Amino acid sequence: MRVERGRTHWSSTVVTEPVYVVEFWTSGGESEQWRVLDAQDVDDVMDWARSRQIGRVLSVSIEHHDEYGTSVLRLLGETRVPRRAVRSA
Repeated sequence: MRVERGRTHWSSTVVTEPVYVVEFWTSGGESEQWRVLDAQDVDDVMDWARSRQIGRVLSVSIEHHDEYGTSVLRLLGETRVPRRAVRSA
């Protein structure tokens, strides 16, 4: 991990109605994906996800929409090899 001092000249966008994506999967490859809407904040999503994790691997992401389409940006958890192509910047 590398840590740098934060920049003060950011351009930001406020997402007023974020859509979180919660994915659980087992070592056997079984997966379950949920879209979480109308959450108060990311802590609300994490509480919901951790209460249902039950020994599975957990990943929390947020949907991001731009002129190229919809991307999923991982916020927390392990990544797994995607089954489809993923666009990167």
